[in-house]
Amino acid sequence: MTLYLKILSFIKPYWKAISAAVLLTFIYVLFNNISLWVTVDFINEIFTKDQSEKVEVVQQDESKDSDKKLLAVIKNAFKSVIIQDNKYDTLLLICLVIFVSFFIKNIALYSKKVILNYVEIKLIVNFRNKLHEKMLHLPLSYFDKRHSGELTSIVFNDVNALKTVLQSSFGKMILSPVQILFNVVLLFIISWELSLLTLIIVPVSTFVIIKIGQSMRRRSRKVFRQIANVMATFQEAISSVRIVKAFTNEQKEINKFYDTNLDYFKKQFRANRLKYATSPINEVLLVLMLVFLLWYGGNLVYANDGLKADDFLYFLVFLFTMFKPIKDLSGINNVLQSGFAAAERVFEILDEEEEVYEKAGAIKIESFSKQIEFTDLNFRYNETEPLVINDVSFTVNKGEMVAFVGHSGSGKTTLVNLLPRFYEPDSGQIVMDGHDIRDLTLHSLRHQMSIVTQDTILFNDTIRANIAYGLEDVSDDEIIDAAKVANAWEFIKKMEKGLDAHIGEKGTRLSGGQKQRLSIARAILKNPAILILDEATSALDTESERLVQQAIDNLLESRTVLVIAHRLSTITNATKIVVMNDGKIEAIGKHNELLSTCETYKKLSQDQIIEV
Repeated sequence: MTLYLKILSFIKPYWKAISAAVLLTFIYVLFNNISLWVTVDFINEIFTKDQSEKVEVVQQDESKDSDKKLLAVIKNAFKSVIIQDNKYDTLLLICLVIFVSFFIKNIALYSKKVILNYVEIKLIVNFRNKLHEKMLHLPLSYFDKRHSGELTSIVFNDVNALKTVLQSSFGKMILSPVQILFNVVLLFIISWELSLLTLIIVPVSTFVIIKIGQSMRRRSRKVFRQIANVMATFQEAISSVRIVKAFTNEQKEINKFYDTNLDYFKKQFRANRLKYATSPINEVLLVLMLVFLLWYGGNLVYANDGLKADDFLYFLVFLFTMFKPIKDLSGINNVLQSGFAAAERVFEILDEEEEVYEKAGAIKIESFSKQIEFTDLNFRYNETEPLVINDVSFTVNKGEMVAFVGHSGSGKTTLVNLLPRFYEPDSGQIVMDGHDIRDLTLHSLRHQMSIVTQDTILFNDTIRANIAYGLEDVSDDEIIDAAKVANAWEFIKKMEKGLDAHIGEKGTRLSGGQKQRLSIARAILKNPAILILDEATSALDTESERLVQQAIDNLLESRTVLVIAHRLSTITNATKIVVMNDGKIEAIGKHNELLSTCETYKKLSQDQIIEV
């Protein structure tokens, strides 16, 4: 029930459009039934020798049976309008009524489809917008647990499944019940005895539809999960194609994708096999009901037992026209269950807890002026894993260059990631200028920082857009100055389009060093109070590394720099070096001090053969 309410919350803003569609549906069904009734009247009346006599007979017969008065009123109302002085006029009027009825009902049907199509497309766009917005507001810890291929599959495949559901069932969900309701009322007016017999089959058919629908939702969940696995396997192989080829592992990746795809085939085939069974089962039940009614109703007509031949003809016509909407509804249930399975995965993301950007009473920090204190910090990625950061305390003063070194997995990157609150510590605190960073607004905190990550992240855009990312009203001169400081302008100016050169997906048209220098230029242009370099120079050649390091040294007067270092040659002049070992601080000091007092640092230095 909760899922239905969540879906309705997305539909609610369009209630006016849906109300108009419902009204148009009533108009369509009304004029459709008028055209059918007039057609039967044409068959009954146009070949009658004396039409006025026929009307009188109907009136006399109906007056004898009070239960048939409503039917007599409807029939005589139509006859009084349609039956003219001669058959030629009657034929002309019937033709006009049929044409006008079909014209109006098709105008109503077209208008209804256009309105519903507008609602359907808007809903899908809103779902994708909400998912995109939601994901960008989720904490990094969420993405650590989910594969990007799975998330992409939900945004496109699962939402596309919702689109299919809306397109194939939204209109029918409105039209079919209205059409069935109209027809049921008419059937009871014509013969309540036959109508009751007709309704006996409905509970049986409904039970079958519900059971198949429940199974469809379960199978659809498995299908959507497997589609995500297929997409993740494909994406992983394509994004890592250089490594796949380098290790001549093509066949293994092909087999892996084949097996994943085969599993998808099996799950999808089972789901479709069940879906296709719904229509034949319901059609057999409907035909069984029809055959029984033909036999029973025919006997009533032959016995002249309260049912006339023309009434039985009315009954059969409206019963037949009710079969299609009933069949549509039975098919809709399967489609809906598949859609609900997709909706569950969509709302699973939408219901995730977001980062708290501005908690009640949060402080907006305008600048960083004194120091950052890390006090008794403990952190683990989840409850089942050991501590990644274990009782860490130290201080960073403004203007310092603080480097973090240690073996892989020692906790360097995790520790620095706690400062911009990419993760929240399990215990302890980080205090900036006297304020616990959890008491600061997230935007104002991160506005003080610029980050160059270990894995270079660039966008499929121009060099200008990548350097000026996240900033507005930046001049070309400012972009060029930042590029020069990062030693990037030399290669940019040689490119055919300069700053307007397109760098491709993830900067594929640039070398590793060029990509890293663009990333550094982006960080410099932001002009932050705190600069975080996560092994930022690891992809640079020796000369570029030296020039960028000189630029970083020049920035120390106005910035605080936190460096996660792989190459110790880049941090020999650091104000403070923090040596991490197994999530703990082993030592803090300067380069020369640590060489004589810290075995871990000394070994790291010897391994890299640093020249002091």
